[in-house]
Amino acid sequence: MSKTMNLYGKFLKPISSVKIVILLFGILLSFSGCEKIQMPMLPDTSTPDAEPLIVMTYNVYVGSSAEPLLTVENVLQVPTEVANMYNNVIASDFPGRAAAIAKSIKAYQPHVVGLQEISLIRQQSPGDRIAGGTVPAEEVVMDFLQILMDALQAEGLDYQVAAQIQNIDVEMPMFADTGIVDVRLTDFDVLLTRGDVAISRAASENYANVLTIDMLALEVHRGYTAIDATVAGVTYRVVNTHLEAFAQENRVAQTQELVDILSDETLPVILLGDFNTAAPDGTGYQIFLSAGYVDVWQMDSEGTGKTCCQDDDILNEVSDLSKRIDLIFVRNLELPTSVLTHTVGDTPSERLDSGLWPSDHAGVVAHLAFE
Repeated sequence: MSKTMNLYGKFLKPISSVKIVILLFGILLSFSGCEKIQMPMLPDTSTPDAEPLIVMTYNVYVGSSAEPLLTVENVLQVPTEVANMYNNVIASDFPGRAAAIAKSIKAYQPHVVGLQEISLIRQQSPGDRIAGGTVPAEEVVMDFLQILMDALQAEGLDYQVAAQIQNIDVEMPMFADTGIVDVRLTDFDVLLTRGDVAISRAASENYANVLTIDMLALEVHRGYTAIDATVAGVTYRVVNTHLEAFAQENRVAQTQELVDILSDETLPVILLGDFNTAAPDGTGYQIFLSAGYVDVWQMDSEGTGKTCCQDDDILNEVSDLSKRIDLIFVRNLELPTSVLTHTVGDTPSERLDSGLWPSDHAGVVAHLAFE
């Protein structure tokens, strides 16, 4: 387990509620300097030694919108749009953003983290795709997972990859100064667990329903990862997913697939992800509620829970988050009276010195203190 102090674990020691509030205020001030802060409500628990369950979901953002590429009307546009997307990804500075995301993880030290858009960028120069070649690009330009794991280690944290699912794996040509270069993007969803969490029954699967882009002869695969995670003697089935963003029909079908897959699960289910269905009225959102899932977000004066989306270049000065699509659901679980939910990566103080937001999404943390 990390030697870094678990903030919430410290709160659960048998000290007075007044001291707890003072301690929390002091710690938050140390994070934010002289900036005015909004204090989240502290969970109340009658069992001081009980360890809470802390989970997080975070779409880390590949660094560019894919929509201009996916909606081309002529294949001759592809190399230019691929180059635009590639340059945007590089400009989005994932190493710098990963350091900011790692700091958010350190602040809450969740037992389990569900990550979406964990990307592996590779290239081949000169490229052969434009001439019909099939040799895959293997030169690594950026490995998001390795970069983030290094950032977590630099913060003194002990996390491991518990499960991952490979989604889309696509290679296309782009125009570059050196000629034609092939760029390959492989997308993953990943579950991380803290070093002290016992895990078993890891599973990963792609959904049968797939969005097809006929113009590009491309299939956009999505999937989910799942593990059994044991915290304080209780075992949970933790599931992480990223549902289709570009077509509601596919997204709804994938939602129903996931509900069906988990329908016979008897363990308490913790469902994390970027669901691309807006709470509270989205069709997919309503499917989850109808299947017995409970959204743990607490609507209160501390925030709206909006998680999407900043500008494509993530350089907007004022947050553009306008909808809540990054969610944490539970099922087969009686919620405790003490539930703290909180967004991360969405305040000006969390922006990089360059002005970049850590992601185009906010992350979401849920802290469940069971008696």
